[in-house]
Amino acid sequence: MTTRIAEPPRSKHALIAAALSTDIQAGKYKIGDLLPSEAELAISHGVSRHTVRIALQSLHHLGLVVSHQGVGTKVHKNRLTSRYQHSFNSVADLLQYASSTKPKLIDSEEFKVTAAQAEQFGCKPGERWWRMRTLRFPPSGTTPLAYSEIHIPLALSAVIADAVKGKQPVFALIEKRFHLTPIEVRQDIAATSLTREEAELLGVPRNGPGLEIIRRYIGKGERVLEVARSVHPGKSFKYSMHVQLQNSG
Repeated sequence: MTTRIAEPPRSKHALIAAALSTDIQAGKYKIGDLLPSEAELAISHGVSRHTVRIALQSLHHLGLVVSHQGVGTKVHKNRLTSRYQHSFNSVADLLQYASSTKPKLIDSEEFKVTAAQAEQFGCKPGERWWRMRTLRFPPSGTTPLAYSEIHIPLALSAVIADAVKGKQPVFALIEKRFHLTPIEVRQDIAATSLTREEAELLGVPRNGPGLEIIRRYIGKGERVLEVARSVHPGKSFKYSMHVQLQNSG
């Protein structure tokens, strides 16, 4: 049985980012101009500075602005770039990605785990799990950044109602509701060819190149709390990871 749910309302920081993006592209703020300060934007939009800061980070991701310490946030471009860059250095970066992009629910359903899925999910074939499929968009754009499939054990499916609102990632909701903390994230990144459905949803040619990211969120006792698979169009997504090396000498 498939449950279809209306698209969730946009968050405050997404609305602010969209408004600033529109102003920049309309010429209200020209290349080289400084945007109002965080404090000024917070007052004019009736939100906290933290909310404004997240909105400005979204504009950074879109390539529209740059920031200089002691100077402020300056308009860098007046047109959206086609590439979305995401850095993953910690779980905090996953939280940031969820908060700086806009989700749209495709469908949500209960399913029976196959033998092939059982090996990936770390469970037994025949177990009942829940799957949610979404598209993610930049805060002010209409071109999808990613197609995602999120899988969780049926016992944890109570978080789905909150997950479709898009305010927090599923693993954070599981921790909040069930006190099950992921202690490890195992990630696989691979090149892939987009299926017909994935290509149609992402608005790109069928069988085109894509980037597939599979993350497994592991709790105590090797319990798998979530398995998330995301597919990004190969030409519109750059993935960055910074590794700090320690000198053993």
